[in-house]
Amino acid sequence: MLIAVRAEVESIDHWREQFKTHDELFQSQGVTLAHMGVAEDNKVIAVFETNNPDEFLRIFNDPSTAEAMANDKITGGVELFVLDETYSPAN
Repeated sequence: MLIAVRAEVESIDHWREQFKTHDELFQSQGVTLAHMGVAEDNKVIAVFETNNPDEFLRIFNDPSTAEAMANDKITGGVELFVLDETYSPAN
């Protein structure tokens, strides 16, 4: 399953570097791959591939995730999306 998390950060470069230090946390959430992207105004997104969405969501609401986000200098605007539907346009 895919889960996307969007946020605003103090520094994109800092976020990119620190995000990659959370291996243990991500593994505990069943994350097998994380896609990272940025937009202007210090907005970032991470799309996680997880084999355990319930555990991902439980740990996302845990203080350890808040601590990791603080370390990444996330300043606000955090939104979580569970990507539970796909669509393939006809060609």
